[in-house]
Amino acid sequence: MLTTKLSRRRFLTTTVASTTVLAMPYVRGSHAAGKLAIGLWDHWVPGANNTSKALVEEWAAREKVEVQIDYINNLGSKLLLTITAESQAQSGHDILAFPSWQPADNARLLEPVDDIMGPLIRQNGAVDPTVEYLAKSAGHWIAVPATIGSQIKGPCSRIDLMKDTRYIHDGRSGVPQGRLPVRNRARHDCGFGR
Repeated sequence: MLTTKLSRRRFLTTTVASTTVLAMPYVRGSHAAGKLAIGLWDHWVPGANNTSKALVEEWAAREKVEVQIDYINNLGSKLLLTITAESQAQSGHDILAFPSWQPADNARLLEPVDDIMGPLIRQNGAVDPTVEYLAKSAGHWIAVPATIGSQIKGPCSRIDLMKDTRYIHDGRSGVPQGRLPVRNRARHDCGFGR
């Protein structure tokens, strides 16, 4: 019987080669996570889509995901038609923006997103009950709430300017009895009274 002595050099070479072969399936390529098709509402304000595009592209680069973003205009109810067509075909975008009332209509076709909403709620606190009502079905989150295209707005007013123009008061001041609020430049900056 022929026996060979395993040298230190041969042992290291064999070990490194086998370790490399075992590790190869876990090496991330440039698009290891795959492709993702996203359908977002085409905002009517010029340049507004640039913000969502930048955020999505930043995430995609970090996660090594190839992303295709389709901005879907709502003229002629194109977004609603897209939702309907893709639900009937059971094919289309991986992520699709839904108007506020639409997730419940398509709940049976949507994947639950409890695994996304749970950590978001733990990190940021509970969502508004209206938002929860619109985005949950049968006790499961079926949509991730977003402000883009919804009627649920985040803080979008300057409370200090509203106090200055006496549209609201903090309990210590208010509009003197029998007088109308003062009209000034701040009124138009807030976007009220038009």
